[in-house]
Amino acid sequence: MKPDTRNVTELFELAVRYVVPLYQRPYVWDKDDQWEPLWEDIRALLEHQEGGAAAVGGWSHFLGAIVLDQETQAPGTIPVYVVIDGQQRLTTLQVLLAAAAKVASNVAVGTDAALMRELITNNPLRASGDEVFKVWPTNVNRKAFKAVMQDGGPSPDNSDDPNNKIEEAYAYFASVLQEWVTEDPDEATHVARLSLLRVTLCALLRVVTITLEAGDNAQVIFETLNARGTPLLALDLVKNVAFLEASRQGLDVDALYEEQWRPQLDDDYWRVEVRQGRLNRPRAELFLMHWLGMKLRRVIPATELFTTFRLDILQGAPRPKADDLVHELCRDASILRGFDDQAPGSPEALFFERLQVLDTTTVMPLVLYLFCEPTITPERRRRALAMIESWLVRRALMRLTGKNYNQQIGSMLEKMGHDPARADEIILDHLRSAAGEATRWPTDEQLLSYLTTRDAYYNIAQPRIAMVFAAIERSLYNNKVEALSIPPRLSIEHVMPQTRDHRWPLPEHGSPEERAQLEAERNLRIHRWGNLTVTTLPLNSALSNSAWPKKRTELNKGSKLLLNQLLIDEHPDGFDDQAIDQRTLALAERICSIWPGRESPAWPQAPQVEAVAEADPTAVS
Repeated sequence: MKPDTRNVTELFELAVRYVVPLYQRPYVWDKDDQWEPLWEDIRALLEHQEGGAAAVGGWSHFLGAIVLDQETQAPGTIPVYVVIDGQQRLTTLQVLLAAAAKVASNVAVGTDAALMRELITNNPLRASGDEVFKVWPTNVNRKAFKAVMQDGGPSPDNSDDPNNKIEEAYAYFASVLQEWVTEDPDEATHVARLSLLRVTLCALLRVVTITLEAGDNAQVIFETLNARGTPLLALDLVKNVAFLEASRQGLDVDALYEEQWRPQLDDDYWRVEVRQGRLNRPRAELFLMHWLGMKLRRVIPATELFTTFRLDILQGAPRPKADDLVHELCRDASILRGFDDQAPGSPEALFFERLQVLDTTTVMPLVLYLFCEPTITPERRRRALAMIESWLVRRALMRLTGKNYNQQIGSMLEKMGHDPARADEIILDHLRSAAGEATRWPTDEQLLSYLTTRDAYYNIAQPRIAMVFAAIERSLYNNKVEALSIPPRLSIEHVMPQTRDHRWPLPEHGSPEERAQLEAERNLRIHRWGNLTVTTLPLNSALSNSAWPKKRTELNKGSKLLLNQLLIDEHPDGFDDQAIDQRTLALAERICSIWPGRESPAWPQAPQVEAVAEADPTAVS
């Protein structure tokens, strides 16, 4: 590499073109983080010189490094450099010079304006068309860049793109420069300040240019410097290396970007952060994590996404064609994005809603495969999703660990790769054969035993309890019952109050010891499934402790949920400890039917596996 320190004049005075590859991200600098701090640094230089210290050497402002790779060109043509890193700085410098030239024209100082415009355009006698621009940004910024680079700035009829920051950068710099130049009403001061501004911008702003030589790896250098300025996502690095490979393979990079990548993976949707576990991550990183997991049959840590893509996908054997790889990435991204738009109430929509509540994204590579693999029919895919959901829900309700899920998902993906058309049967066979606390699919007997003897409230996360009750409510609908739209947020309520209350008395007969035993047994039931229900709005705190007849009346008036109508109809006179036990068992049996277990005849007839010794069904993680 050839490093060289240059000021702005040295960077732009000769005929030159600095071209930003289209596959790099667009211009992203903004006022708060970059423009305003840069202007404050420039203003400090100006004030330092106005204070009489111009003769003192050593005052300048260093903007950072720019990495360039010179293209081979025919003799007599304008030198072209591909910008490997530093496009934000180069673009900002050009916009800043154009804004300063505009201010000089406003003050009628034509010489300074002309001198600065020489640094933003090549001589039209040597350059034609877009070659006149010394910096040529990525294609999503070109229209806005050409508008602000015109002599005098954007035309009055120019339509501003609100998603493009170049015009905003130009307007900001034009405003602060105009204000500084003209803050003193004396016109002679305006002229002097413009001259000082030109000298400061052109001679005192410096960069280090690093020009690559033969044998230098442009991509490795780009990756090393990618944290400079606004951080890049792993998908930005993937885009850069994929299109660099496409260029090396002689493909039509412009068409590949415009027709494939830009409409899908350059959409702002992928930069929105969503919650995953305890962290928020951009959707782009989650997609890449799930996609690599699907392809490589293993969980890929978030810190290793790009390195894994480069080594195991792009440099894998055989090396893929770059256009096929880009097409596959965009197609699969579209499929994953479609997970947000499943038909309301469909099995797919319910699966993704419940998966979000379960907060278990480890299975997403497997789910993505079920949707991406064309040989898997919709019917088989739905069965596979139902199996996965049952496995996850049953384990979650019994509080079994999820630490081994990544190995199970990798194993199932590996097996399906040999016969994808039988995906549901393969998943069923795998889950049926799982043994031990880390992997087993609880049976009906195990799940019933747990649900009827353990607390639900305080033992299971409340969003999961609400999810289960919503599923129970949905299971009550049939073609004779008008289905209701179940609200996304349900409030969990105790039927019998959590605290001892005179309106819910214990039987009066018996010895003190017997009554103490009855109270202890009641306390064991308070947080069981049978004593819980959900409402669309929280009950008034006073109503929560009301005697059953009043609470029953209010539930009847205020709740349209069928599960509450059943509760009311089945207990017209009272609700007691025995009612809790009966309702707990009924709800547990319905839960088992909503999420069928490994032995259910609802699944396709796959080869039976040998019986395995099961662990203690009452064990918890």
